[in-house]
Amino acid sequence: MTSNPQGTVDPLDFSDVFTRGSEDGLKVTITVPTSPVGIDSDTYALILRAEIKKAHHELVDGGLSDHDAEAILAPASELVNDSSFWRLQSRGLIIFAAEGFHKAVRIPIEVAEDVYVGDQFKVLPLAPVLDANGRAFILALSKNKTRLYEATRNAIVELPLGKIPETFEDVIDEEFQQSLQQRSIGGGDSAFYGTGSAGESESKVNERWLKAVAKLVAEELGTGGQPLVLASVAEYFSAFKDNCPYQDVHENVLAGNPEHTKPEELRSAVWRELEGSERSREAEERDNAMTEVFNGRGSTDPAEIANVAEVGRVDTIYLPRDVTQLKAQEVRVFANRALLATLRDSGTIRALDEFSDDEVFATYRY
Repeated sequence: MTSNPQGTVDPLDFSDVFTRGSEDGLKVTITVPTSPVGIDSDTYALILRAEIKKAHHELVDGGLSDHDAEAILAPASELVNDSSFWRLQSRGLIIFAAEGFHKAVRIPIEVAEDVYVGDQFKVLPLAPVLDANGRAFILALSKNKTRLYEATRNAIVELPLGKIPETFEDVIDEEFQQSLQQRSIGGGDSAFYGTGSAGESESKVNERWLKAVAKLVAEELGTGGQPLVLASVAEYFSAFKDNCPYQDVHENVLAGNPEHTKPEELRSAVWRELEGSERSREAEERDNAMTEVFNGRGSTDPAEIANVAEVGRVDTIYLPRDVTQLKAQEVRVFANRALLATLRDSGTIRALDEFSDDEVFATYRY
């Protein structure tokens, strides 16, 4: 669980939902719109109460007894009166319930109030947070503290630094730092005198630090595949980028000292910065996928995609980032089936912009 301006976000791991979703029996999916700042908590609790009542009726209509329906919904009913739970919310709440199974997840995306009862869980609202791509690394770099994050459009998580030095002193020997003697020299630079670095200017010391950080960042992140955005004072950017072997360092810096910048502020700033390049990347990805479709290695037919996914052949399914664009009930049902089966068989989910209403497409494995 993480706390930030998005509110309280639970771990976005739905593997148990996908596993349970393939088993027999009626299943309930409930979504509740919530607020990350804890206002109107009583209203959201009342919405959940009303949705539980609807779910109970639908379970009974589906053939369950009152007792069995109440048992499935009992954990959700307990949340209704849990005031501490409602004080800590994000932008949406999704609840999955079945016989012997309950999972409530506070999610960083907006959802509509909804109840769905059927033989599968409804996971379509989660498409934006299930997207396997649409991610970026953020390196918040200052002399006092370095932080590394991975961010999607909706969430941000701090990563362990690993080999990456946390402070300037971790690179430039602390004992040497304490022994430095500074004197003014011409041209505005400062000359440092001390053990092992006679006459080394401040800019040279900074360059040594940035080179070391850049090299170790690349070792931690590997060969690339998603953008790395640097948040630091502007003068650090050139030395960092020139010395970082990582293949996808973004061309611009988030300029300023990031020491007191909150993670959510970094996430928002990064996606504003990446918006143009991400649109281009998505357009190219879409073109490549449609080429596969036209060559018979994919489909734009939701029913076919669902059937192919259920035999484990979907490589990547492409859905609109705004899933309300799937307006036809039949399309939503097929898309939900395809999404569950693709995830079950380790396929890839992509949620993109620029979709027409009721458009879904997929590429196949073979």
